[in-house]
Amino acid sequence: MHENDKVGGYEIKRAISFENDRGFALGENPQAVSPFATWQFTEENGRRDYYWGHYTADKNAATRDYENRISTYQHDYGLSEKSAYRYYSTQRPVDIGTFPKTENDPLRVVNFDARENVEQGRFMAWGFLVYDAPLTEKQIDDFELRAAPDNPGQLGLSSQQSEKQTQLAIRQKTKPSIAGQLAEGVKRAEADNAMRPAAKKTPDKDR
Repeated sequence: MHENDKVGGYEIKRAISFENDRGFALGENPQAVSPFATWQFTEENGRRDYYWGHYTADKNAATRDYENRISTYQHDYGLSEKSAYRYYSTQRPVDIGTFPKTENDPLRVVNFDARENVEQGRFMAWGFLVYDAPLTEKQIDDFELRAAPDNPGQLGLSSQQSEKQTQLAIRQKTKPSIAGQLAEGVKRAEADNAMRPAAKKTPDKDR
C-alpha cells in the first residue's frame, strides 16, 4: 500500500487495490480548502495514476465516499481485493466488541447466516472482516480471529494461527457442555450409589 504517496499535496491515508490493478484511495491535505479527497487509480509497474477525485471538507463524508466507491465497484465488477487483509471470526458472529478497532477500522464486515465452512473447507467461521493493513498477532489472538491463508505477506502468521485455532477447536470439541457435565455427574452419582454396599440391619435388642 502506497500510504506515503502524495496526490497534488494530499497524503494518501488509505488505499485498496483489486485483482485488475484498479483501486481507490483516501487522502488528506490540512492546508487545502477541501482537506479530504478520494480517487480511483490504476496501478502499473508499481506506480499509480490517480484520477476522478472527489473533494470535501468533511472527514466523515470522505470516509463514507471512499467506502461507498469500494463497495459499488466490487458489486459492479465482482472483484476481490488484492492488497487487503481478511480475518475470519471463528468463535462468534461479528458484532460490537468482537473485533479490533484500528486507526482506519475494517474496510468491510460480513456476517454469514450461520457458521459455515470457508477457505475450501479448511475451517468454519461466522463471518469475516477486511482491513487495509495487517493486524498484529496479539489482536488476532485477543479476538480469536483467523487470518486468511492468502493474506499479503501473512503466510507465516497464518500458519501459526492455524495451529492455535486447531488446538482451540480440539479443546472445544472434547470439552462437554455444562448440561453434559451435569448429566455426567448424575450418572456418576448413581453408579457410586449402586456400588455402595447396603447398610446391614441390626436386630432390635428388646422386643
